[in-house]
Amino acid sequence: MDSTDAVKTAFAGAHMWFEGTTADITPGQANHPPPGNCHPIGALMSHVIQTEDFMLSAFVMGGRPTLWEREWAAKMGGPLLVEFPAEPDRAVKYDPAALREYGKAVFAQTDSYLASLGASQIESELDLTAAGMGKMPTATFLLTMLLGNTYAHTGEISTLKGLQGARGYPF
Repeated sequence: MDSTDAVKTAFAGAHMWFEGTTADITPGQANHPPPGNCHPIGALMSHVIQTEDFMLSAFVMGGRPTLWEREWAAKMGGPLLVEFPAEPDRAVKYDPAALREYGKAVFAQTDSYLASLGASQIESELDLTAAGMGKMPTATFLLTMLLGNTYAHTGEISTLKGLQGARGYPF
């Protein structure tokens, strides 16, 4: 397995965990206000999907418009949650079914992009200085920034489901 195949496999795993964990979320669960300063499940779902859409489009694919900008903002409304506000916005109501559809589109875009990568592209350096992240290889950015975000928040979603009496992870 080369580095490109490893990145593809890692994304397939992250997407599988996220989709499995969020597959049965109801509107009530998505919008349930957790105690303290936690974001609701719907906000976490939105953040994971929008961050992958934004970071892949803006930083890796050369600044092309996101799927959110091109199609999904008009369909779904709601805020862009690449960066979370300090306090959760409890007034926004999330539609988990619509988020799952947007997620499928984003994950398909990611899979298509990764399928087009060669070893030289995955090892090429991204200049993320303007975003405060310096320079790093594309593979490092994908594996730390995008996959780390997906796995971390999928775990939060699983926990929040459990606190509501539902099964967190799908196994």
